[in-house]
This record gives sequence, C-alpha cells and structure tokens, in this order.
Amino acid sequence: MPSSHSRLSPDHLRLRQHGLLFLDDSLQARAGTTPPNPQTRSKGHVRNVSMRLARRLISRSSELGGVVHRPTKEDLLNAANSWWERLRIRLKWFTIRGWRRFNTDDLSAFFSWFIVGNTLWILVGTTTFVAAVIATLNSLSMQEYVARWISDYLTSAAGVTVIFESAIVPRWGASTIAFRNVYVSRRPQNALAESDDQPHGNKRKTATAKPPSPVAFLSSDIDQGYLHPPRAAEADNYTMFDINFDEVEVTLSLRRWLDGKGLVKDATVKGVRGVIDRRSVWWDMSLNLDPAAWRHPTYNGDFELESFHVEDFLVTVYQPGGQRPYNVSIFNATYGPFRKRWLFYDMMSAEQMTGQYDNCLFSLHMPQKLGKSHGLVDDNVKRMARFRIDGLPIEHAQYASGHEGPMAWLTSGKLDAVLDIKFPAHPDDDIDVKAIFQEIGRNVTSITTSGLHPDDAAGEHNFNSNTRMHDTVSASDSNLLPGQHRLARPALRAPEGSKHLEDKPQVTIDVDLRFRDLKAAVPVFTSDLSVTNNALIRPIVAFINANRTLVPIHCEVAADISDFDGSWTLFETGLMTSISDQIYAAMAYHVSSEAANSKRIRQVSVWGIQRGAEVLLDTLRIMVDPVYGQPMATL
Repeated sequence: MPSSHSRLSPDHLRLRQHGLLFLDDSLQARAGTTPPNPQTRSKGHVRNVSMRLARRLISRSSELGGVVHRPTKEDLLNAANSWWERLRIRLKWFTIRGWRRFNTDDLSAFFSWFIVGNTLWILVGTTTFVAAVIATLNSLSMQEYVARWISDYLTSAAGVTVIFESAIVPRWGASTIAFRNVYVSRRPQNALAESDDQPHGNKRKTATAKPPSPVAFLSSDIDQGYLHPPRAAEADNYTMFDINFDEVEVTLSLRRWLDGKGLVKDATVKGVRGVIDRRSVWWDMSLNLDPAAWRHPTYNGDFELESFHVEDFLVTVYQPGGQRPYNVSIFNATYGPFRKRWLFYDMMSAEQMTGQYDNCLFSLHMPQKLGKSHGLVDDNVKRMARFRIDGLPIEHAQYASGHEGPMAWLTSGKLDAVLDIKFPAHPDDDIDVKAIFQEIGRNVTSITTSGLHPDDAAGEHNFNSNTRMHDTVSASDSNLLPGQHRLARPALRAPEGSKHLEDKPQVTIDVDLRFRDLKAAVPVFTSDLSVTNNALIRPIVAFINANRTLVPIHCEVAADISDFDGSWTLFETGLMTSISDQIYAAMAYHVSSEAANSKRIRQVSVWGIQRGAEVLLDTLRIMVDPVYGQPMATL
C-alpha cells in the first residue's frame, strides 16, 4: 500500500518538512487518507497558510537546507510582499505568537480583554470615551439626533426644558465636551399642548430649533401690572427662568456617578444671558417663616462638582412684591467644590468672585495681610474670605430681612458692607494630616514650656488668655488690611452677651456695615412689635435722621455648619435674621445709653443748682442778719 507521503506533491512535502503547513482535510482527502483528529494537532504548527507566502518563504530562506525549524517572525515578514500580509503577521504574532488560526479560547480571551479594557477606559477616562462616541456619531452626520436625544433625556430627568442649538463638540486638547448655544427654561407648561404633543403625558420633548431669546430690559416705563401679576397657583409657586448659555464645558466621571455624586466632575460656563422671574413666588404670611423649613432635602445623585468656573454672567431678576427689576452680573468666578447640598456654603467659600449687583460692585476673595503671613491665629479656622459690596440700595436689605426690624423703618439710603468670613474644617473634607501634626507639635511645645496641657483647666485658661491678648495685639496692629476707611469714632456695637462655647464647627462672620444718606420714618402699624421695641422706635428713628450722613455698625454673627446643609440663599441659613437682630440691638443699646446719660446729667444738674441756691440763700441771710448762723449764747 503506497504511503500518503508518496501521493503528495514535492511542494507539500517540503512545506510539511519545514513545519510550515499542516495537512488540511482537503489535501488528506485527495491523498486518500482519513483526516486526523483535531485534538492531536500540534498548536505550534501553522494552519491554512497561503501557498504563495509559503513558497516565497522557502525560496528566500537560504538557511533552511536540511535543517527543520519553525519559521520566525522575521522569516514570515521577509516572505510577505504586501502591507496587508505584514499587518496580519504582526497582529497574529502579537496576540498568539504564531501563524495558526484563532480558536475558541483565543476568541473568548479577546472578547474578555475587550470588555475589561473598555470598562477600565470608561471608569478612568469617561470624558474621552464619551467624546469618542460623540465624534463617531458626528462623523456619521448624526449630531442632530444626538443633541435631540440628550436634550430629551435632560428635559425629562431635570424637569426643565433643555435645547441644544448647535452640535456637541469634543475638545481633545482640554479633555472636555463642549455644548454651545444651550437654552434652558423653566416655565409652566400648557396642559393642552402637553396632551397633544405627549401621548404618555409625563415626558416633554424638545428640539434643536432656535428658542425665543429672553430679552432683559430695565425701563421706568414698565407697567405696574407686569410687576404685580395675579397670585399664581400653588403648582406655579416657584422660580422661573429663561437662560441662554454661549458655551458649557464639562468633564465627566463614571466613578463619581457610581458614588452618587453625579456624572459631571468639572464644569465651565461662559456667556450667560437671561431672565430670572420670581414674580410668581408667594408664601403664607400667617405662618412663622422658619429658615430651616425652607432648606432643600438631599437626594442621591445630586451634583457635586470638584470645580466650577463662571465667565460673563448677566441676568435680570424680577422679585415678588413689586420690587423693581435689577441686573446681576458675574465677571469671573472660580469655585472649588460646588455641591448642590452645600450650595450657599460653597458660594461663600469661592476662591474668587467679582461682579455687580444692581450696578453695585462686589467682590469675594481671600483678605490680604500686612507683612508676611504666618497662617491663621485661630486653629479652628481653616480659611478666610472677605466679601465686599459698595453702594447697595437699602431696598435690597429690606427685602432680604423680610421688612422687619430697623430695616423696615428706612425709606432711603445706601449700604457699604464688608464681611470677613471664617470657615472651619468641613465634615466632608478630607482629613488634614498636616493640621493634626501641627496640633501635636503645639501640644508638645506647650507641655515642655509650661508643663501643662492646653486641655487642662489652668492650661486652657492661660492658653485662652494668651490667645485673646494675641488677638488684641493683632487687631490693634491691623494684621488684616481694613476693608473700609477708619472711623473717627467707634462704630455702634451690640452689648456683649454670654457666649457659650460650642463643640460644633461654626462659620463666624465679622460684619462691618456703613449706612449712608439714610432717611427713616416711624412705621404706621406697630402691632407686631413688643412694648419695649415700640418704645424705642421713635428714639431710633430720631437717631437715624440726626446722623443720616453715616451710621456705622459693627457686629459678629455665627452659624453652625448644619445650618448650611440644604441652604441655597442667605435667608435659609438664618444669618440674615441674626444680622438684623444685631443691627437692632446695636441701635437700641446706643439710644438707651444716650437716654440714660442724659437723665443722669439732668439729675446732676438739678442737684447742683439746688445746692448752689441753698449756699446763695445762706450767704444773703448772713449779710442781712449777722447774728444769723452764729451759735446762741447760753443763758
């Protein structure tokens, strides 16, 4: 029986001899033999190699001779004569280190690596992954469908109308995704339009068409009926707005989304124009307005940005109660963490912010010091910020205080305010290891020098005394640059009450107010005031009108960190109520002190006049009757 090798061609024999070809089923069937079992095939042999590539490999190999060896990568590359063949050789050599056909194990390994690699890519570079997907869809002319789908999703999820007028463009250099010409609106929806356009009734669709542009206008010809609309329904009792964004850049992070912090990591907003309409907002005045009741609850998935930057922000604000509209602009603002839960706290602790509020310049920055800065004096203070605004119309302070207290008695004037804010360590911040070691070093130094621990009673007393002395010296030497010019006389201050030491971290605000060009009037209705407050109204109003040029007030207020949890405005923190109480206490204390001093002066003057009159009468009697006043002779 002739062997199978004798029936094969010489080329096949040479290829098999050099390990370049494993006989496939067709060749062995042609030879009249049974195909071998695939389990017995050597994984190191090459399968299904192109005959032309194999012939070129044999013809170009001068080192084969009678030596049998497996072809190397260089042998295969030298035998290939096209770019596609060399690419296949490199790809297979990189993946399986051979030239055989991919089996099931190889394909499953490739699939696993594909899944794992893309998962790591999404977790580490979420922005790059989304940008690659958007760029791919944009190349397929699907940018309008992508913008429509994203706007529909944001509209249904956020409850506000979001429209993208332009395509979404990835920025590879900055690793961000840019949204240009974005329109955001929050207005009551027409029930009929919703029923016609929304078959399901719970989803609002948007489009990429150009929306109506909100026009901000400030004119004295505004109809008063426009500023005093009818009372809105309970469902429409919220702040409405129409805002256009020229550009919004975001950085995404899937890890933060999995942690419940939102998908957006960093954001930059540029060119903001629009209208904020609060004319429909109302509240029940019969109920006590508790600031804690107006704070917003926290939900999983609320945004927590690591950084937020704003440029060129200008909106027109319409307030309830018939207040005239005014503009609010931010030239440039940079925030560190910007969280929905701590919104007002993060706004106060901004790195820097400049802008205008009703054409009054304001700024928020870290205060400068005279000389070199050696850190903060108080160890409980993590950082400081200074907020300053000049020439603010008094009506804004009246609306902010709820038309209560001395602010409600003012009819005109302006306010210059400088607030030095001291922030403690936030509970959500990371542990400051450096501060811990500094505290340990101070304790060791205190023990070695005085022999007492600062937490001991005597040591604490000495430590507090030294701290107060140091604070006094620092204040006298003006360690911090003053926010306003020095006064010829000291400012009005409220009487110092008993201060209870709180273990909770507190935000302390040193308030320096300068009221200018004031005019005050006695309120007509005073039923909401107590007897004491009612008695002090006229002296306080008289004092304000007598010192209308300048009324300086200096006070200090504090609020717990928990008061900022869910607070979005100054009222919700309760600080506005505390400042208003301090203003009234300072004025009442000053007026009552002046009244008491005047009463004492009158009493002393009357007593002096009485004593002088008695002495004068005694002198006249002695002159008329010399015997008067002399002791009577004993009889």
